[in-house]
Amino acid sequence: MTRERLALGVSELESRVGQPLPLAQSLHEALLGAVFPLTAEELTWVARENEAPRLVLSLLSSLPRGHFASVDAVAVALEGSLSGEDLPAAQPPPR
Repeated sequence: MTRERLALGVSELESRVGQPLPLAQSLHEALLGAVFPLTAEELTWVARENEAPRLVLSLLSSLPRGHFASVDAVAVALEGSLSGEDLPAAQPPPR
C-alpha cells in the first residue's frame, strides 16, 4: 500500500465517521482490550474482534514488521507513514 493510498484511506475514514474523530480515538476503540506488545498482524486480529471499520483494519495491516509496545506506538507509526516520515516505532521481531 502506498503512502498516497494511506492518506486517502484516512481522509475517507474521516469523511465517513466525522472530522472531530482523531486517529488516536479510532485506534483506541479498535484496540480495546489488546495486551501489548503485539505485531501488526495481531493488532489487525484484535481490531477485527472489536468490529473496527474496514479502513482502520487496512491502516493497521500496513504497519511495518516488528512489535508495538502500545496504542501510542501504533499511532506514531501510522502518523509517520501518513506524513511521509520514516519513524522507528516498531521494535524488531524477537529472534
